[in-house]
Amino acid sequence: MRNLLKKARIEKGYSVSRFAILLGISESFYYKIEKGVRNPTIELAKKIAILLDKTVDEIFFNPQLDETSIYKILTTGQ
Repeated sequence: MRNLLKKARIEKGYSVSRFAILLGISESFYYKIEKGVRNPTIELAKKIAILLDKTVDEIFFNPQLDETSIYKILTTGQ
């Protein structure tokens, strides 16, 4: 799901380094968010969305998932 984050960042022309600076976080922390290892705070997710001209939902959630898919992800992690 975080592929949407990486794709949006690249489409806007931001490197990982530049994007992390704009967000006020380390490259390492941003990279972990992009890879899905760490989750941003609500405030950080909002900053990311603003910089990418997207909504938080568009970046961090897949609007095409149905309830069954969401349940599977939540219960099995897949």
